[in-house]
Amino acid sequence: MIPDQYREFFTATASTSGALIGLLFVAITVAPERERQEETRMEFRVRASVALLVFSNALSISLAALIPMVSLGWWCLVSSFGILLFAAATMRSTMADRRRPGTWRPVWLIAGLLVVVLFESWAGVRLVRDESDLGAIRILNYVLIADLLMGIGRAWQLASMRETGPLSSLRVLARGEAEAVALGGIETDDESGDD
Repeated sequence: MIPDQYREFFTATASTSGALIGLLFVAITVAPERERQEETRMEFRVRASVALLVFSNALSISLAALIPMVSLGWWCLVSSFGILLFAAATMRSTMADRRRPGTWRPVWLIAGLLVVVLFESWAGVRLVRDESDLGAIRILNYVLIADLLMGIGRAWQLASMRETGPLSSLRVLARGEAEAVALGGIETDDESGDD
């Protein structure tokens, strides 16, 4: 059972992730041509799937935490297993499509998902043993924050179809947009065909 002081957090996380899922669907429908283009199809699908996955994870865990007398630990373990299956499937797809340049990028997304799985399953095991373990609940809170931030990052990349991570941003600052595009494979609006 979740202590009362955490109910507001889980309520806010459920509301936020639900709203972000709605915005993600809008972002996906605004740019459907990127999903159909051969050179951006894989990246588009992976980014959209990862964003939906982490938002859905935050939503399901937060909603489960609000159910009275529920064992949140089992919810964490089942969700972690689902994320792990998705990460494995994404890695398989990436390896099958490695002939194209830039296909290594999903590997970083998979690494992020594995970190989420590690901490979420650790909190889940602790919560299965003791439902009132405040340390495990705090870890789970941080996992949900990471889910939301990771999903927002992927959704932003999805909307602009360009790398927006720290390394790409530093490359742009250090070398300028044109050289960063040439070195890092950053796609600009001109290259993606948008006017």
